[in-house]
Amino acid sequence: RVLRPVPPVRLRAAVVRGFGRGSKQLGFPTANLAIRWDVVGGATPASPLTDEEQGVLDFASTHETGIYCALGFVEGVSQEVHQVAMSMGWNPTFSDVKAKTIEPWILHKFEDDFYGRHLRLLVLGYIRPELPFESLDQLKREIAADGAFCRAALAGSALRHFVSDPFLAPPRALATQAGAGFQATLWAMPRPPPGACRLLLVRHGEATAN
Repeated sequence: RVLRPVPPVRLRAAVVRGFGRGSKQLGFPTANLAIRWDVVGGATPASPLTDEEQGVLDFASTHETGIYCALGFVEGVSQEVHQVAMSMGWNPTFSDVKAKTIEPWILHKFEDDFYGRHLRLLVLGYIRPELPFESLDQLKREIAADGAFCRAALAGSALRHFVSDPFLAPPRALATQAGAGFQATLWAMPRPPPGACRLLLVRHGEATAN
């Protein structure tokens, strides 16, 4: 394992159910990201791609498969930024994977699942290529070693300052008092899908400007 820093990649996607192997078989709970493979190959997409969905799809389509180190923030679940060991690729130890996956292992113990929540990832370094392993025990040892390596790399001088990256800041709740920065708050929220807009309604008497 060697840390190869990469230009920071900012990803935001919903957490979806995967094969269920991470915690049940391996003991390393991963958060599978939604990837819009439905738009690939000329198929008619169920809905237009958002900029965030395009970013996730581009990462999965064009970046080298393997293990990455990242920083992550789960919206609506935690107020902290956590270290992440992330697998992106085909999971070659298993034969039932039909499309590349992005599986972040957040190096923190959560009390409950957070399916449906959005995860923000700041991908910072490439660790090693993905490899097929001969047994689950060998795979478990390698995953544990990946996690330890990522912890050390993310705490090192080259990457630790990224913990304050604005992309990882918790989304601010809308203010309830006049003059508390409605416009700044709206700009900090995720961009709406193409063709959509946001409308902020303020009742008379609750803001100084209407």
